[in-house]
Amino acid sequence: RREVEPFIGLIPSLLVGALGTGLAILFAHALPLAKQSVGSLLVPTSLSTVLTGFILLTSRRKAISQVVGYLILENGVFIMGLTLVSAMPFLVEMGVLLDLLVGIFVMGIIVNHIQREYSSLDTTRLSQLKG
Repeated sequence: RREVEPFIGLIPSLLVGALGTGLAILFAHALPLAKQSVGSLLVPTSLSTVLTGFILLTSRRKAISQVVGYLILENGVFIMGLTLVSAMPFLVEMGVLLDLLVGIFVMGIIVNHIQREYSSLDTTRLSQLKG
């Protein structure tokens, strides 16, 4: 099923995301970076991923779409952390822990929906979905 009436439609979201990716590439070249990160695409990738996640997070109404937007935004932060892995390994490990926290959050939402729909968390009842 499609989401009913998002704040920004599909085509405008794609256009804003493409524009944001182009701006991220231009902005990344203007940043003062360490010599090992200058030729790398990690910084533009992380900036465009953060922007895409932010667009998804703010332009959708359903909670699961917002969680996906948050995951994308957090992955952009993790990609930026990869440029700092030699200087700050603790920051990268904290990003992994944040990934774990969000994964548990998403699993909680899914389990809650399964329990509400089937009045049980017994996974053998999910075999009824085959058909």
